[in-house]
Amino acid sequence: MDFLLCHSDGRILVGPNRVIPARVIDALDRVKKDPEGVSQPLPHFPPGLNQRPRRGAPPGHGRSPSIAPREEGGRPPFRLLPLPPPERLRFTYLLRTSDPVRYWAFVSFPFHERRESRPESLFLLAASPSITGNGLFFNPLPWLLLAGFVLAISILLWIPLVRSITRPIGRITRAAEEIARGNFNVHVDDKRADEVGRLGVAINHMSGQLESLIMGQKRFLGDIAHELASPIARMNLGLSILEQRLKGDELERLEDIAEEVRHMSNLINELLSFTRAEIGPERLEAKTILLTPVIKAILDREKAADVNILDRVAEDISVWAVDSLLRRALSNILRNAVRYAGSEGIIEITAQREGDKILIVVRDQGPGVPEGAIARLFEPFYRPEAVRNRKSGGVGLGLAIVKTCVQACGGTVYAENLQPRGFSITMTLFASKP
Repeated sequence: MDFLLCHSDGRILVGPNRVIPARVIDALDRVKKDPEGVSQPLPHFPPGLNQRPRRGAPPGHGRSPSIAPREEGGRPPFRLLPLPPPERLRFTYLLRTSDPVRYWAFVSFPFHERRESRPESLFLLAASPSITGNGLFFNPLPWLLLAGFVLAISILLWIPLVRSITRPIGRITRAAEEIARGNFNVHVDDKRADEVGRLGVAINHMSGQLESLIMGQKRFLGDIAHELASPIARMNLGLSILEQRLKGDELERLEDIAEEVRHMSNLINELLSFTRAEIGPERLEAKTILLTPVIKAILDREKAADVNILDRVAEDISVWAVDSLLRRALSNILRNAVRYAGSEGIIEITAQREGDKILIVVRDQGPGVPEGAIARLFEPFYRPEAVRNRKSGGVGLGLAIVKTCVQACGGTVYAENLQPRGFSITMTLFASKP
């Protein structure tokens, strides 16, 4: 902290030999010309003020005999004016200068250069690198304590209100996320009588309506597929009998018709599997299942002669799932890998534990799928344009069935392209009952 006693024009009377910045001098000059513009007004000195202290004043108040020189006759060469009371001697913030950074404040008090001259104000300047002047300009501690007290009171008053709003909104958000994932069996506490409670009622009503509509459509689809299965089976039987009696061109035409009928039969079978996976889990119970026997049985059924499939699943790994749904999901994933990438290289099946979950991964070395199609692979009847043809087989329900089966077991499934080449599907299931 530097202290300087100076005139308003920057002439230093007492203090270190340094140059007062021009901005500070300009500010002092403005204060001298317009004392009403500062928070601490300059002291007022009435004319004819007696040079002697008032009777009853504290000793030494209003003069300083030790430093006041004397004229002949014992009188000082200048008039001794009383200092302002201590409560007036407070520093007033002036401005900030840079290079180096300094914060300037001042205290003004009266002074007579000559006995006959009019009093003027001297300025005691204080320059500090801290805006508080280390507590001399002002003490921030009371303000900080007051702000902390107000903040604490605000927190104590607002936390219950904020929590009463954010908690139900969080539950509603989680319910909406479950509905977006296709799980309509959600319920939000709707006991509140305000707008949040009305929103919960609307969410519950919407989930119930959606579940009713979706399940009604799936049951209708399953009923239609079941009804179509019988006439398709009779058509296949009739075509087989007719095939034994035809020859030449007529036989070729019959084979084309039989191919169309087989395609319809595959479509109906896929529809039946899809609706059973959607509706059936309500009647099935999950249990702990060892993966190794399940995967070996699927490999025996799905593995082609010219396809190399590596089973890298440890024998002690088990998952919590419905046996029939787990087999159907793994079968569809492996069937897709054999169909689209069986001739491209090795297909690998692995399983690893992450916390309380098991990750089952099926990787192949095929060309993968377009990046834009990955997000829609698990939608019913969706197939990327690159595989949308009759020779590739399938009707776009295989991965939709996988997703339905895995979700019915309480898990998740996602697909991704591998670099530099390949494709993988990952199923995440609980290792034990959640």
